[in-house]
Amino acid sequence: MMNKKNIKLLKPSVFFILIFSIGVSCKKKGCMDPNASNYDPDAKKEAPCEYTDFDKSEMLTNICDNYIIPSYANFNTQTSLLKDKVTAFNNSPNTNSFVELKNQWQETLLAWQEVSFIDFGPAEYILLKNQVNLYPIDTALISTNINSGGNYNLESATNYDAKGLQALDYLLHQPLLNDQQHVDYFTNSSNAASYLNDITNDLTVNSQYIVNEWHSYQTNFKNGEETNAQGSPVSNLVNGLCSYYETYIRKGKIGLPLGVFNGFSQQEMPELVECYFQQQSLPSAIRAMESLKKYISGISYSTSQDGLGLDDYIAFTGATQNGSSLSVVINNQIDLIIDNLQQLNDPLSSEIMSNKPAVNECYSKMQQLVPYMKVDMTSALGVLITYQDNDGD
Repeated sequence: MMNKKNIKLLKPSVFFILIFSIGVSCKKKGCMDPNASNYDPDAKKEAPCEYTDFDKSEMLTNICDNYIIPSYANFNTQTSLLKDKVTAFNNSPNTNSFVELKNQWQETLLAWQEVSFIDFGPAEYILLKNQVNLYPIDTALISTNINSGGNYNLESATNYDAKGLQALDYLLHQPLLNDQQHVDYFTNSSNAASYLNDITNDLTVNSQYIVNEWHSYQTNFKNGEETNAQGSPVSNLVNGLCSYYETYIRKGKIGLPLGVFNGFSQQEMPELVECYFQQQSLPSAIRAMESLKKYISGISYSTSQDGLGLDDYIAFTGATQNGSSLSVVINNQIDLIIDNLQQLNDPLSSEIMSNKPAVNECYSKMQQLVPYMKVDMTSALGVLITYQDNDGD
């Protein structure tokens, strides 16, 4: 039997337990996960959380309507204006019409940089990047085509490196010829004038094809599979973006001419730069990176309004890189690349030889972006890389 003394000793303990139990039961229940739709910052005790799926359809609609469609429309407009300038020059060949033609070529080239990485769907169907801006250009084949008097097929893949914007770079900036000498060249060679017209018309046909195709393709793009499996809109968008950046921006614009991919020798190959004959490569590289940033961020091509983009999708997943939000890391890395490109000088072919450490530093920044996009971003979004590269990185 318990005596009275023991009973008295127990009473404070019982009282404390009762008070503790009441205190615990009074703690506010609620979802304590900031990523949940019903997150309660005042909650002290965990309760079921609810999660809302990311609205991929809204993101794809924004990217399509506010970037892809208007940027392709502008590229088509610029190619049409380029064709008009070629016609005007051929009808009235003089230095004024020639300079106007060169200026419009420059505008068309920059407009291409703004759509070049939309490398899926209609663009992939016709290998648009190879038809529009392949380099280095085959100057010998261009001369052969011109001398043939029209006996060439520009739709054939064998002529991809003898047409497009880089073929125009060569024809409009031929070494050792000034503007008047260029005028004389086209005036004295009807074959050259015809070739100038034909490759410009080819650009216009291809750009119009893309505009037409996207009017029907956009429905499937906006309302495709809910998953991010191979063949889905998100997979196509991400793979096209990663592939183009890795191969045609990082490697093509800087890496190859720098000699990074030239085996053990690492011998520079400055003749492989974009716009080798004009000797103005950096504006294209800078415009490509600036446009890629807008594209990833879901920013409107025409109004610069910030809509739902891949950056928001990445942020929604909670993906991080070294403790920082992955979307912020990618955005900051692009800014670093743009800053490094802006510190270089044209001609890039000369800069590679005279200021190689600075070009190497720029390439290093470009290389750092590859795993952020190709590994971290795709992992966060559940996208499988479906293209292959042989860079060994």
